[in-house]
Amino acid sequence: MGDRTRAGLQLWQLPVIAWLTIVWLLLWGEVTPITLLGGLLVSALIMVVFPFPRVSVDGTIRPWRTLVLLARFLYDLTVASFIVAWLAIRPGRPPGSAVILVELVSDSDLRQTLTGELISLVPGSLLIELDSRGRRMWLHVLDADTPEKVASARRKARMQEHRLLQAIGPADEVAESERRLREDA
Repeated sequence: MGDRTRAGLQLWQLPVIAWLTIVWLLLWGEVTPITLLGGLLVSALIMVVFPFPRVSVDGTIRPWRTLVLLARFLYDLTVASFIVAWLAIRPGRPPGSAVILVELVSDSDLRQTLTGELISLVPGSLLIELDSRGRRMWLHVLDADTPEKVASARRKARMQEHRLLQAIGPADEVAESERRLREDA
């Protein structure tokens, strides 16, 4: 709470101001000295009036694992798009769906949010709620009308978190994720 009560700008807020300024310029559709200055002023004003809390960014970035995470995400995205498209046009009754609980390993708000985003961006699954303190999320999954399909959806969600932890998580969370995956198998 200490970061939210301090007046003025902090050094860590400069990248956020730069990003907000880029968004401002994109919204205006042109880069002129006036729009650049206006974007900087509006961004700084936003950061002073509505200060963002600091996000803990611990862990290690592993380039190879990050590439694996992105490649698998794109693969899942492509395959799920075709599956959902087929479910939408196939004859017969609509597929069943389910709301499932997935226990998370990470206690980092950032990694939990990224896990939820990666899962929700794949067609056929949607994050309903994320309880960061309880380390759990609820997902709505399409085509989950049997216990096997529900277990498969839960396993896919856990694998997505595992790949994310391998890419950017601390070693202790990666080890805990591997242990949980072995227990589930």
